[in-house]
Amino acid sequence: MDINHAYNYCIKLLSIKDRTTAELRKKLKEKMFPDDIIGETLNKLTDYGYINDERFTENWIKSKANQSGISKKYMYNKLLQKGIEKELIDNVFKKINIDDYVSAFIFAQKKIKLLNDDDKTKKNKLFTILARKGYNIELCKKVIKDIFESDDSYQ
Repeated sequence: MDINHAYNYCIKLLSIKDRTTAELRKKLKEKMFPDDIIGETLNKLTDYGYINDERFTENWIKSKANQSGISKKYMYNKLLQKGIEKELIDNVFKKINIDDYVSAFIFAQKKIKLLNDDDKTKKNKLFTILARKGYNIELCKKVIKDIFESDDSYQ
């Protein structure tokens, strides 16, 4: 196995979707490429601009930030799983403003319409749903309080 084979394999993977350096390293290891070939290939891809973990992180966060029900904590943990370093994630989050409250509120408004329970049960279920999505306890409580205060149709 040579560097051209590894390089072409990575280009094929990148043509499907953007990937992190760690994801490509893992894919190459699964194909039993030697470490020196993996290193050379990843350096070549980085030099040509095909892989850039900072760009990947920014794009990934921007795409997820517009989806309701996705918390900053969820995004952070997913990026760690993708092999992005904590420091890089922190730096990107400093550049991109993410409002967990808005995301959680919009998500909760959608979910509450699906619940056919009494108020107490609705509140408990909403709290559980939001907490599982990675929102902190105080934010969950605030969102639920605000939803029930904002519109009598939920009650």
